[in-house]
Amino acid sequence: MSARARVSTAYLWRMRESPRSYADDLRARSDSDLARLLGLRPDLARPAPADVSGVAARAATLASTGRAVDALDRRLLSVLEAAVLVRPPVTAAALITLLGDTIGTRELEESLTDLWHRALLWRDEQGLRPVSAVLDTLGPHPAGLGPSAADLGATVLPPDVLADAPPEVHAVLGVLTWGPPVVEAPPAGARTRSADAVRWLRGRGALGETESGALIVPRELGLTLRGGRSHPATDLVPPSLESTPAPGRDHVNAVAGGAAAELLAHADELLAVLAADPAPVLKGGGLGVRDLRSLARGIDVGAAHAAFLVELLASAQLVADDGELEPHFVPTADYDDWRQEPPAQQWARLAWAWWTSTRTLHRLPRSGAGTLGPDLTWPPVRALRQEIVRRTGLGGDHAPAADDVVALLRFARPRRLPRDIGDLVGVVLDEAGRLGVTGLGALSDAGRVLAEASSVGDLGDAIHPHLPTPVEHVILQGDLTAVAPGPLTGPLAEILRLSADVESRGGATVHRFSPASITRALDRGWTADELIDALTTGSLTPVPQALDYLVRDEARRHGQVRIGAAGTYLRTDDPARLAELLARPDLALLRLSRIAPTVLVSPVEPAVVHEVLRDAGVGGVAETASGETVRVQRRERRTVSRPAPAVAHTPLTPEVTEEIVRRLREGEAVAASRPVDGRAALPHTDPTTALAILREAAADQVPVWIGYAGSSGQIERVLFHPETTEGGRVTGTVKGLRRVLSIHRITGAAPA
Repeated sequence: MSARARVSTAYLWRMRESPRSYADDLRARSDSDLARLLGLRPDLARPAPADVSGVAARAATLASTGRAVDALDRRLLSVLEAAVLVRPPVTAAALITLLGDTIGTRELEESLTDLWHRALLWRDEQGLRPVSAVLDTLGPHPAGLGPSAADLGATVLPPDVLADAPPEVHAVLGVLTWGPPVVEAPPAGARTRSADAVRWLRGRGALGETESGALIVPRELGLTLRGGRSHPATDLVPPSLESTPAPGRDHVNAVAGGAAAELLAHADELLAVLAADPAPVLKGGGLGVRDLRSLARGIDVGAAHAAFLVELLASAQLVADDGELEPHFVPTADYDDWRQEPPAQQWARLAWAWWTSTRTLHRLPRSGAGTLGPDLTWPPVRALRQEIVRRTGLGGDHAPAADDVVALLRFARPRRLPRDIGDLVGVVLDEAGRLGVTGLGALSDAGRVLAEASSVGDLGDAIHPHLPTPVEHVILQGDLTAVAPGPLTGPLAEILRLSADVESRGGATVHRFSPASITRALDRGWTADELIDALTTGSLTPVPQALDYLVRDEARRHGQVRIGAAGTYLRTDDPARLAELLARPDLALLRLSRIAPTVLVSPVEPAVVHEVLRDAGVGGVAETASGETVRVQRRERRTVSRPAPAVAHTPLTPEVTEEIVRRLREGEAVAASRPVDGRAALPHTDPTTALAILREAAADQVPVWIGYAGSSGQIERVLFHPETTEGGRVTGTVKGLRRVLSIHRITGAAPA
């Protein structure tokens, strides 16, 4: 037998020493054990199999076994890897020899029982043994250990010989200690320290070799280098969580509530900006970098924060592509309903959208290129985000460090983490802080409710006590600022959004008035008197004289140009002002012409003239034919929300699982009561299940009954002895004759 063949079959001996009884083990389980198995491995119940034999066949497939192994934490995975290294039956006493005394016999027995409940180990009259598909899932080198020296034809070095080895040998073996055990052979004649070390080891027969020339460290040598242990002690004990003490739960909730209120304010401002000035959609999808930066400036946040807000609002179906010929991102019709909801319910919708989103920003460049684009959709991020938040909650009222959360995840999901998990954890924790899911790094009360929620449910009630109390008044100050002691609601919030810019946020928000902000309100049709009256009504203090002067001065300059609809006309009492407009090249597209010393006309519509003049920095107000001022209400865009198609899914509740188990038992009884020629009827199996049954039978060297559709379409029932499976075909013997059968022609398979 070649070295490569020896390596590929080195771990199958333990499966061939006893008859195949994996399906019998599942049949012998109680109804509660079967229900627990389906709960631990829900893929076995979807679609519901006909009987327990179908469950066994599906559970033995590589795909299902791979998912089950991927769900193990580091301790269970280490116990399973050690289990495939010992001679059956697998016992806690045998595993202690490999795993050491880091955990006791009781913990090992509990781990073995857990693996049996997951059907990764099965029990015969002798004891526990691993499922054959587990061997393929773990690969040729479980725990980073190679095959035995006997399988490789290598020599086991005595400890004293190994102790006297040259330093370069210990250096090479030190690199290979924890695997993988395969190393490329150095070129012939190479004169390096590593080449000398390999020659020393090969000269004593201490290494195995494959057909490709790669060298393999035997299992015995690997265990010697590890001090007799198959795994380091850290693989068996969860990492400790070192956290920074938080000032207290009340402080955590207060900070979280403030962050939630600030998020709602920014979201409302961003939606208002997109309603008035929709952002164009790039040809490849997504939001342009310039448009993202413009939105960020409009609400006074950084580009990264703006990207998070835009993605969050899109996930909540408050922003979408309008689907026009020249598409833009605009608020959906749901925005109007959302704006009328209480702040707590607004937050609940945004928090749930974040919690269930499959979008991730940890792969977004610093420039923000790709925001709302297709490349940020990554389905695994939803489960990872939720687990990161739950792991953060393990710190109680303390704030765990990001590195500690990463360490916990690496222990909990050793086979299912992306390489950039550190970046993902940092982004998720930052987003959680901005949402108010955490406060000062610790999980808030609302975050705890979110971590246990299955729907939007009571999220609003959880955040409500911690949100700042909304106010409908401000304090106007002489330095042209207005202080809002809480989140603003009602008409005053819209007035300040138009006439002032946010200077700072926190427990109180400071708004600053400027010539540009006052002009923005005047552009919307507000007069000086109306604006001052509105501020007087909403302020606890009188309007300062400086603010009154600012508003009236800007209104005086702003009203010098009047816009009408006679084609379009522009009039002013200052002829020099009209001469300036005629001379400006950026207004040439309006095709202005003078019809009187104080009147200009344009063939362009008044609304377009108004927009062009506003973009050019020329303030103007619209008026009727009689000269009355018209308050311009800018048209806000809306589009319909396009939620993703709902996926029909029945959760595996205890009641559903109980019903599936009952049907499995009924299927077993029906199959046993249908003899065909004195033999039980073959169950119908899909190609994947049939392949799994044949692969296990080939490994155990036992025959199986199969139904095979011949070229004529007639199905024959034969006792087949499988040997190898490859490329959709299985090779074996029928009545001593060698046959190669196509998997897709096998209608059913069952153990003999």
